[in-house]
Amino acid sequence: MALFVAFVLALAVSYVVSTTIYCLFFHPLSSVPGPFLCRFSTLPSFYHACKGDRHVWIWQNHQKFGSAFRAAPNLVLFNSTRAYNDVHGLRANIKRGSFYKAWKRNENDVQTISSTEPKEHAKKRKLLNLVFTEQSLKAASPLLISHIDRWMELLRAVGEEDSWSPPRNMSTHVDQLVFDILGDLCFAQKFDTKEPGENKLKHIPHLIMRQVAIGYKLSKSPLFDLIVYLQPRGLNTLMERARKKPIKEYNAFIEGSLDARIASHKTGTSAREDMIHFLLTAVDPDTNEPAFSNRYHLLSETRLLVLAGTDTTALALSAIFFYLSHNPTVLEKLTAELRTTFTSINDIMLGSTLSGCKYLRACIDESLRLSHPAPGELPREVLPGGAVIDGRSFPAGTHVGCSAWAMGRNKSIYGDDAETYQPERWIASSDYGNSVADIAEMKKAFHPFSIGSMNCTGQNLATLELLLVTARTVWSMEMRIAPGTTAGEGREELGWGQQDPMQYVVEDSYLCFKNGPILQFKKRAA
Repeated sequence: MALFVAFVLALAVSYVVSTTIYCLFFHPLSSVPGPFLCRFSTLPSFYHACKGDRHVWIWQNHQKFGSAFRAAPNLVLFNSTRAYNDVHGLRANIKRGSFYKAWKRNENDVQTISSTEPKEHAKKRKLLNLVFTEQSLKAASPLLISHIDRWMELLRAVGEEDSWSPPRNMSTHVDQLVFDILGDLCFAQKFDTKEPGENKLKHIPHLIMRQVAIGYKLSKSPLFDLIVYLQPRGLNTLMERARKKPIKEYNAFIEGSLDARIASHKTGTSAREDMIHFLLTAVDPDTNEPAFSNRYHLLSETRLLVLAGTDTTALALSAIFFYLSHNPTVLEKLTAELRTTFTSINDIMLGSTLSGCKYLRACIDESLRLSHPAPGELPREVLPGGAVIDGRSFPAGTHVGCSAWAMGRNKSIYGDDAETYQPERWIASSDYGNSVADIAEMKKAFHPFSIGSMNCTGQNLATLELLLVTARTVWSMEMRIAPGTTAGEGREELGWGQQDPMQYVVEDSYLCFKNGPILQFKKRAA
């Protein structure tokens, strides 16, 4: 027995040593610079994924090693405009990486975001596009406005009309607004999580992020390849049984909401043009048959809509309120634009006047630049035939990506003030020294909804939501940071990259855990 144990240990040591030597000296990526341990281990990436600062760790390494570094034995991350387009552009010989398999509950659970094969993804994307049309955007606009107006009423609710409201943690209040909008748009249900009092649905947005965080950590684990191999071989079943009660409650909530909406559609009791309505009435252009006749496929896409329609928008809005409240001059300038453009809050609606507010859009874009909802990379895998990225060839199977958080702070793109919230950078002006050509160059690197065939399907709806919430809130209310509060601000003890109190700090879990800012509101004088 002792000899057998010694043999196994010797075998294990030999494997580790030989693998390390291969990764260091003979691997196709051996010449790519990066932290020493990353060249033969995924442990650093996994450690920072668990810690929640992986996006900052990526940025730090770009400061040390330049525009490309080896973040794991088979992963190269880039930080340049050219690389981003090489990885995400329409002509890229690249597909979604195995990272997305971490989200699958079983082999049938394949929706648009987890489809890794290009042909399958293209098919699913074509069908999902049927949900996000000009017709659906017009149908959504009145619903958005009704929720936003009620939300603002609750934000400023105090005894005295001209008094400041109690402190409001915007990360919580934004979560509730966005989730209530999602309930109306997706299921034609009144979730009412933004309303005062007890509500069993109030914890659902946090459960969504817990689901995401689990998948993210698994995807960066040294055992990830083994996990993917075992998933269809019994692991998924075991994981389903082992899920904690809150996660099971969340999954049951999604299934119950969908089943209720399908039932109302079949009986004709709901004529609402919500997302599920468009999914249920969508026709596959290739077959002329219903696009989502399979309940499980419909359920998979519904989970995607809930995920994509809540935390991404909620993070963007929280960041917008953080940066506006921490930059009074910007807030004053935005207020002036909105108050001179719209004579009444009722004029702030879907249309060319709203979309034509240049400073409003600049404020939103600047927030998205500094606080992208997915701050790490969107993992991709090079297909057979290889790919040229930023002028260098990479073989099939190489995992690649670009971190949005690092890209947004690239001084070679945005200048020496890249870490400063400065909406004026997006508007051509001699005062700021920005030309039309300068802005065009920045926009080549600025892709808050990604680009190519895998960009965000619902970006027009998300943009409308950001425009309406920001414009109607700023037009109608004054806001200030609640005295004595610092939630969301960078702090000295957080270390390099997170020390600036003018920067919004988030926890990277593919999407983001967030806290703050804590603000007070009062009705703006007429």
